[in-house]
Amino acid sequence: MMVSVTRSDSHVKDDITFRAVVIPDDIKWLQQLTGLDAGCLISFYESIQASSFIQSMMAWDNDQPILQVDICEALFDDLGVSDIISDSDYTLRFQFAPHAPIAVIQQALYSCVEYVFYEMKAKRILMQVRKDNKLLLDWVKAAPFTNLAVVATKLPYAIYMLTK
Repeated sequence: MMVSVTRSDSHVKDDITFRAVVIPDDIKWLQQLTGLDAGCLISFYESIQASSFIQSMMAWDNDQPILQVDICEALFDDLGVSDIISDSDYTLRFQFAPHAPIAVIQQALYSCVEYVFYEMKAKRILMQVRKDNKLLLDWVKAAPFTNLAVVATKLPYAIYMLTK
């Protein structure tokens, strides 16, 4: 699926290719990113493809990988906020290409959110963000996600929510 995104605060238009993880084509890139064995990654992504509640997607800018995202029905994810989750909520977990330009990563993040709201019919998106992940923290605040301080933990992450 090709998603075209134009941010209102920018006149620059980026075409981001947003598609499911392809086995074995994307495994080499994911292996470089995670440091995990290819066989382990193939098994993992095959199990995700067989699942009905989670999907793994890739965002590409031309021939360059930008990010990989797992999109999960929140009822099946373990964020520790189960008492506030409804059946139309989704969670997102990202892995970023280390050398991708920040502006392109941000466009891919907006494309992902657009996809989840419009294609998955989500009402809310929840994200667990490491407190030391400056790129993602800056983006969730600008998007604008809400910090769910009521679910604050001593763990090294915070939970953010965006409502459609």
